[in-house]
Amino acid sequence: MKRTLHVEVHPFVDTAEVLAGRKVKARGVAHDNTVWWLAEDDEVLHFADGWDTWERFTLPCGAPDFDYVQPLPGGEVLLVNARCRYLSEAGHERNAHVYSPEGTLLRELTLGDGIADVQTTSDGQVWVSYFDEGVIGNRGWGGDGSRTPIGADGLVRFDAQGQRQESGVRMALPGELGILDCYALNVASEQETWFYSYTDFPLVRMRPGQPSTVWDSPVRGAHAITVSDTHVLFGGGYDDACQLQLFTLYDRGHQRLGPVARVELTDEAGRAWRPSWLKGRGPWLHGAEGTRHFRVPMEELLAAAAAT
Repeated sequence: MKRTLHVEVHPFVDTAEVLAGRKVKARGVAHDNTVWWLAEDDEVLHFADGWDTWERFTLPCGAPDFDYVQPLPGGEVLLVNARCRYLSEAGHERNAHVYSPEGTLLRELTLGDGIADVQTTSDGQVWVSYFDEGVIGNRGWGGDGSRTPIGADGLVRFDAQGQRQESGVRMALPGELGILDCYALNVASEQETWFYSYTDFPLVRMRPGQPSTVWDSPVRGAHAITVSDTHVLFGGGYDDACQLQLFTLYDRGHQRLGPVARVELTDEAGRAWRPSWLKGRGPWLHGAEGTRHFRVPMEELLAAAAAT
């Protein structure tokens, strides 16, 4: 892309004070665009617009490690470990725990091995994407029919009790294409889920009761997608983990990705953001650099593009 958009984005929140030197074990963006953290001493933190204080609780002593955090209805909180061992046909590791708002363990679930991302909806759907080891099999999964990896489809929908639900993923890709590694997931709403996957890197939109929409993508290796009805923003890539590339979904009236611009985000001091973590949730891009977290809506990027 020849064109570059420069957009100033201020931090949404700085976690330096609340973390007090602790490292972050897990981050998550909720369906309502609030943000969740799991600190290294197993304290769960939650922050939203306009809050003067943080919601926070500590996990029970002896809780396992977790890589993903998401809310569920009724104030419940889902924490998930990316790895899960196959133990026997009758039982497997339970790599997902659900806690009450006070930190009481309510139930344990098995969501499979090789998890790349977890995103929940307001009505309790749990979408789980998988990287290649979760699709092909590892840690005892794979090898025979009784050990088919839970993540063999690359993307699976569960309910809040951990029961697998029909997702439409198997029919979403044309022909013999499948998901070997789900590089990016964006659960935009209860009725709309997007994904972007290896090996051919199609961009796919799924909506219940409707055929999926699939775009060929020129972007390789992105790890975040931010979406609207008209545009997609790819975050990251093989050449630059921080690059942002904006495309229209309908180029000159045709369903194909049309390049709009590279996007460079700067903070209030004019310094370019270099986020180590990016996540798309509907039309919002979230990112973190150090203790600072930013978020920017697609409409702001499109307004900047229209003004230049």
